[in-house]
Amino acid sequence: MRMNLGSSITSAFATSINTQPNAPLPDKVDYLVVGAGATGLAFADTLLHHTAPSTSVLMIDKNSSPGGQWVDSYDFVRLHQPSDMYGVETMKLEPSGEDSCASNNMDEAHRATREEILRYYDRVTKMLEEKYDFHFVGDTAFEMSQLDDEDILQVVEDGSRSDQHQHHCYRLSGGRSIMAKKVVDARYLQPDLPINVPPKFKYDPNVVNVVPVNTLSVTADNQQAQTKHYVIIGAGKTGMDAIVYLIQHENVNPDIILWIVPNEAWITARENIGSFAEFLHECTELQKRNDLANNERGNIESEDFFQRGFLEWEKKGKIYRFDKDILPTKFKDATLSKAELALIKNVKRVVRNGRVESIDDKGTIHFVGGTTLSLPWSSSSAADTTFVHCSAGAFNYSKQTKKPPPIFSPHRISLQDVYGTPGFCFVGSIIGKLESLGTKLFTDAEKNAMCAAPTPNPSSSPLGPSGGDIGVITLSHGYVQRLRNLNKWLQVAEIRNWLVGHRLFNLRNYSAVEIDTLVDETWDVLEGYGIVGRREGI
Repeated sequence: MRMNLGSSITSAFATSINTQPNAPLPDKVDYLVVGAGATGLAFADTLLHHTAPSTSVLMIDKNSSPGGQWVDSYDFVRLHQPSDMYGVETMKLEPSGEDSCASNNMDEAHRATREEILRYYDRVTKMLEEKYDFHFVGDTAFEMSQLDDEDILQVVEDGSRSDQHQHHCYRLSGGRSIMAKKVVDARYLQPDLPINVPPKFKYDPNVVNVVPVNTLSVTADNQQAQTKHYVIIGAGKTGMDAIVYLIQHENVNPDIILWIVPNEAWITARENIGSFAEFLHECTELQKRNDLANNERGNIESEDFFQRGFLEWEKKGKIYRFDKDILPTKFKDATLSKAELALIKNVKRVVRNGRVESIDDKGTIHFVGGTTLSLPWSSSSAADTTFVHCSAGAFNYSKQTKKPPPIFSPHRISLQDVYGTPGFCFVGSIIGKLESLGTKLFTDAEKNAMCAAPTPNPSSSPLGPSGGDIGVITLSHGYVQRLRNLNKWLQVAEIRNWLVGHRLFNLRNYSAVEIDTLVDETWDVLEGYGIVGRREGI
């Protein structure tokens, strides 16, 4: 069975959840949220929770049901992190109480499956519809270029927008339209998935069997019958998941798996997940100790600054790597347990020749840079080998090729990476919280000053260091941007109190004073090296 990436197989993964894509639209709403994924639903939940009953929201999505990337993800995917860190502010994803199985640590140990997450988001949308002036309509598209209309975006002399509280008419697919005050682009952080993003390497689909990871479970019986060998292309979490699935669930012998690893990455230890703030604090403390030992100030703007932190966290069991002799150059927050790490290490045929450029009709793999690799099994050929595409790069965000608009503007909110992984759920929630404060406390410009985010770079990973490159520490590094944002949020009493204990916040188990200490100590070191200026006010 030949299956290429051009075939439409998304429908095979469609959720059984019932929606009403042709439901009548409200006459007008305050917010039109485009995208019903993790970020958009977290935004809507927090916004409505803190502004109802005065706020109305229409959420639309190209899919018939909510869930965003989870609708298109492979069947056997599940959360990297515990369920109690994922979802929306006001509804738990993790089982608890009567839903809990047995142990007291069930909430912390539970990692939701794709099906559980899709059903959770169905419950979330139903809850929002029952409690608030909220409507979800699926199978509906929206063209963002409408927001470039000069009549809508006209700026008056003082920099404000004279019509920011007015409703504007926006076109939806199917000849429909809606009156809304603001459009929320919740698609900006949409990840690249193999099912939607074809591989960059060349091959003849009539000869070479290249499939997205999704097909491993859907076509397992047919595939197993004719596949003697597997080549997993990609070393991110998708590639790791593919290997674990094949060995653990399909009983595939690790000896018939070849793993192409373009770049080596640090892996987050699921048993001991840390946060960016704790990691950055660790790096600054190590820098201070290094300076003291050498009796001079070292160079903080080198990769050693972050690598020392990774090596220290490796000692503490917070991160892993596959090969102790290779220093990873990437970190994408992919998460594994010790058991999964050990399982993947059973694959001994691991090739680190860089990125794949093409696969020829004999199955020979050609790498960028000129090296080649024949299939390593004596009886193998392209005809009996399945090449599994896991190389889309979730954090490449290939659809984002332009400079993003401000996060907050009078008629648009663009949900961007103001706090990073895991999950981006908290990103939606914090932006929803800031929006809930309205214009009485902060102008759009002041809210934007609290929301630094990486700028896309189409020539590389669009989110730069936030997209996986470890890089060197600068003011624009994703970790520093998050630190600056957190510093400003802590200065607003209403946000400060809201952060502590927030189920999606990765420092939720810290008191406000402890978070202050973490930020203060990190900031002092970075300020001493000129990376950041004096503590920023709002």
